[in-house]
Amino acid sequence: MTSPDQSEFPDPNVDPVSAVSQELQKKTPRRRLIESALSLAVTVIMFLFVVPAVSGSHYSSIWDQISQLSIAHLATLSGIWALAVLAYSGVMVNCLPGLRRRQAVTVNLAGSAVSNVVPFGGAVGVGATYAIDMSWGFSPPTVTLSILVSGVWNVFVKLALPVIALVLLLTTGRDTGQLVIPAILGVAALVTAITVLALIMRSEALAIRVADLGQKFVTPLARRIHRLASLDVERSVLEFRHHSIGLLRRHWLLITVWVVLFNLIQYLLLLACVRSIGLDTHELGWIEVFAAFAFARLLETIPITPSGVGFVETGAAATLISFGGHAEAATAAVFLFRGFTYLLEIPTGALAWGVWATMRSWRRPVGTADQSG
Repeated sequence: MTSPDQSEFPDPNVDPVSAVSQELQKKTPRRRLIESALSLAVTVIMFLFVVPAVSGSHYSSIWDQISQLSIAHLATLSGIWALAVLAYSGVMVNCLPGLRRRQAVTVNLAGSAVSNVVPFGGAVGVGATYAIDMSWGFSPPTVTLSILVSGVWNVFVKLALPVIALVLLLTTGRDTGQLVIPAILGVAALVTAITVLALIMRSEALAIRVADLGQKFVTPLARRIHRLASLDVERSVLEFRHHSIGLLRRHWLLITVWVVLFNLIQYLLLLACVRSIGLDTHELGWIEVFAAFAFARLLETIPITPSGVGFVETGAAATLISFGGHAEAATAAVFLFRGFTYLLEIPTGALAWGVWATMRSWRRPVGTADQSG
C-alpha cells in the first residue's frame, strides 16, 4: 500500500476528459497499440473458441433463451442491478467523507465505463475518478486515500468469497472442483493482508517493523524493476497510516457493511438471472450459484481484458455447468448477468459523464470539500 507522490496526481485544473487523455498518453502509442491488439485478440479467442468449447453452447441458442424473458423479469433484474449501484455508493461516501450519494453514483459509473472499454484500463478509470472528485473540491491525497481504502476492502471480499463458497459446498457434500486452489490461496492472502493492516494500524512502531520487512522484499525487486528503485516503503506505510487511521476508526464498520451488501446484491442478481432463465433449485441451488459468483469476482481482476471480459463468462459458466446446470441455460444466465454488470455500465457511464458536465453547481475549488471524517 503506497501513497502516490504529489507529482503523480492529476493537475487539479484538468477536467476528467483531459485526465483520461493524459492517462492514455502515459504509455507510448506503440505500447498502447500492442496492449489493445493483445486484449482484442484474447477477447475474440475467448468468445469464438473458449466459451463455446467450455459450454458446448451456440450463441443463437443462448440469445433465444435471453430474448424470451418478459418485461417483468427484465425490470426486476434492472432493479436489483440499481440497488447494487446504490449499495456501492455507500462504500464511496464512507471512504470519501463529504461526497454526496448522487456524486458517488456518478463518479462510480463514469469510472467503470472507462475501465470497461479501455484494455488495461483500470489506471485510466482511476485517473477519471481523481479528476472528477477534484472538480468537486476534494484534494488529491484525500481521493488517493479513498481509492486505497475501498480497494483494500474490495480485495478482502474477493479473497474471502471463494473461502466462504468452499465451506458452504463442503457442508452439502458437493464436489468443490476448481474452487479448492482459489480458496486456499484466498485464505493465505486474506489472513496475511488483514494481519498486515492490523499491525500497521496498531501502532507506529509495529508499522515501521512491517515497513522494514516490506523493504527487504522490495529491494531485490528494485534491481530488476526500475520503478521500484525510488520506493521508500517506510515513508509510504507511515503516510498511509497517518492519513487513514482516523478514517478507518470512524468508518471501517460502515465500509465493511456496504461492501458486503454490494456483493450480496450482485450475487442475488446472478441468482435471479439463473432463475429467470429457468434453472430451478433442483438443477442449481443457491450455494452452487454463490460458488460461481465467487469465482467470477476473482476472474474480474484479470487485467488482460477490460474487467476480465471473456474470462469471467467462461469461468462462471463452467462452474455452473460443473454443478449440474444445463449448459446453454447456465451460459445464458451468465451472459445475462454480465449484460447488467458489464455492458450496462458503459451507456450508464456515458450518461454519468453527461451529469458531471452539466452539474456545475457541484464544482468546488480543490481542497474545499475535504472533511476530517
